[in-house]
Order: sequence, then structure tokens, then C-alpha cells
Amino acid sequence: MRAVASTPTMYANSPTASRVWCTALWRVLITFTCVATAQPQEYAPLTRTIEFDGAERTYYVALPRDFDPETIYWPLVVVHGGGGNARENPKAVAMRRLADDVGLAAILILPEFITDDKQVSRFPALGEDAFLKAVLADIRTAYKLHEKILLNGYSMGGQFTHRFALANPDMVLACAPFAAGTWTTPDGRLLIEQYGEVRDPKAFLSNPANAAKIPERLRDLFDVRTANVAGLPAADGAKAVPYLVMCGTLDTRFSIAQAFATSLQESGFAVETAWPDTPHGLNSEEYQAEFEKYPTYAVQFFLKLTVRN
Repeated sequence: MRAVASTPTMYANSPTASRVWCTALWRVLITFTCVATAQPQEYAPLTRTIEFDGAERTYYVALPRDFDPETIYWPLVVVHGGGGNARENPKAVAMRRLADDVGLAAILILPEFITDDKQVSRFPALGEDAFLKAVLADIRTAYKLHEKILLNGYSMGGQFTHRFALANPDMVLACAPFAAGTWTTPDGRLLIEQYGEVRDPKAFLSNPANAAKIPERLRDLFDVRTANVAGLPAADGAKAVPYLVMCGTLDTRFSIAQAFATSLQESGFAVETAWPDTPHGLNSEEYQAEFEKYPTYAVQFFLKLTVRN
């Protein structure tokens, strides 16, 4: 039997008042989503560049509708998927609109990650963690921001974000990784789409014969770099970061997303889950309403936590 949640479900203990508050907020979000759909606002992120590792790299900034340079904003990092691009990420577009509508005081930060080398984008420890840290240092010279970040990503972006949060809990207020093709659990197991759990990632990925066991498009996992970082356990203090894990019930990544959420729960993390009825990509209007739950639930999740902080 598949588990389907129409609204995010909290695994960890949560007071009744909090659940009532979340229900009320969800109704507000639905209302604003309908209004925003009828009257779309212009989306025009700003382009910024930095020198990183001997090259010029790009990231984008989407400011609030009523931006005030004297306000301290939450840095909301939205990571694009494989083959996508940061500037036109549709989930970032929706999150900018929803954040403005419900009063989430956030500046969206959209780093352009390397996608031709998928391992670098999947595993922050291979170098893109340093790029994101450089981006955050740069944007703090231009805007007033809270110390900790909000972190969201879909697909390959979900792979990057959950691993970054597990490794850098002192930098992250909350993490919402969605529909990842691989996950690393807090205790260092690797979860692979359409395969399942790997208890010793270094040994598994160091043996090319195992490549035939996983989907062909994931076989580039089998290299020395990946083998050395795929099973890195969570850093001390990682349990302080709450998670929202989402994946479509029609997505081939669904079962490992559930397994990752369970691994967080068993390790003592606060974790919410939601399972929209979607495949991995939006290729039909049939799933439009379900896909809208990803940015909507993410904004709901982040707003709740920023209000507490």
C-alpha cells in the first residue's frame, strides 16, 4: 500500500496548536496561489558573478516584491535539477511568488551549478559546497541576511541540498529536498533509485561490476571520487536541522525518498513528508495541480520555521 499525504505529515512530536496553525496557513497558501495564478507577477532575477576556483561563475538573486534594503531577510537557496538552469527554474519562480504572498521575508539565491559533471552537483564535498559558500559570502556584501539559510532543491538539486545540510548543519535553518535520485542517510548508507540501499557505498561504487545493477543513467556514480564521498555520515549537530521530504508517488524515486525520510526519523531528526501524485517531470497538464504542491509546501514549511526563529 502506498502512503499518500495531501498535506505535510510531521514524524517528530508536534503540539496540537502547531497543527492547527499549519492547517490555517495551508488555506491561506491555497488562496494566494489561486490569486497569483490569475494575476501572475513579473519574475526578473538579478544576475551576479563571482570569481571561483579560477573561473567566473554565475548566480541569480530574486528579491521580494516590496524589497526594503533595511530589512533583514532569510537567504532561501533554491538549487536547480540536472540539465536545468538556475535563472528559469519554475519551482523558484513559484516560490518567489508564494513567499511574497504569504509574507515569508526571503531573498531567493539561485546558484548556477555545474551539470556536465553530475557527481559534482550530486555530492557537495566534490567542490560545489565551496562554491555555494562563496556565493553566500558574496551576497552578504550586498544585502542584510539572517545567519542561517533555507535550502531547497528538486531532483539533482535534492541530492545536493540534503547532503549539504547534513555536512553543514551550523549554516542551515531548514532543508527541503525533493525527488532525489540518490540519498545519503545520516549514518552513511547510500540509497539509489530503482536499486535500494547500499550499506557500504565506498566498496559498492569501487566495483565496476555493480554498475549493471542500477539504472544506466546513474552508472557514472562508479568512480573513485564518488566512492570516497557517497557514504559520508552526517556532521555533529545535524539533527538540529528539520527536513521536509517530498517525492511523487508515480516517480521511480518514490521508495528511496520514503526510505530517506525513515532514516531521518530513526536518527532523531524532525522530518515532515508529503507525497504528491506526480511522475518525476511535468509533461502533462494532468499533474499540474499536484506539482504545485512542491513549491507551496516548501514555502509553508519555511514560513513556519522562520516565524519560530
